[in-house]
Amino acid sequence: QQVLLKHEGFSLDIPSRAASNQIYVKDWDRIVLGGKRSTRSFLNVKESRKSTITLRVMQLLHAVLAKRIHITKRDLFYTDVKLFVDQAESDGVLDDVATMIGCTRSNLHVVASDKGLVVGRVSFIEDGDPIDCTRMGVGG
Repeated sequence: QQVLLKHEGFSLDIPSRAASNQIYVKDWDRIVLGGKRSTRSFLNVKESRKSTITLRVMQLLHAVLAKRIHITKRDLFYTDVKLFVDQAESDGVLDDVATMIGCTRSNLHVVASDKGLVVGRVSFIEDGDPIDCTRMGVGG
């Protein structure tokens, strides 16, 4: 309660993904983030929407990881279209969350592949029709 009265409130500390904060480490042959960080506060009217979206994405990711399933970035967006409004918003926040935790998007079980993508030797019967994915090219 005293935190709220002091107008401090709850905030998230997020590493900056801006190009100016990206550093190439030759020994690792990798681009890493520098030390610049930003804060996303729930009490700041300008930041409250993005803070809400961030917590919602974290909640959805927790559910995905608990179920041990994988989803696409598009799936994530469609779980709460009214909140996210457009996919670019949920995609950016997803990247922020991965950066904040210190992992990759794939570590969070979120992939960027198209729906219906099949990898490997798969064949099955759907409604009596044999589907042999080993014989299909790009686009099926």
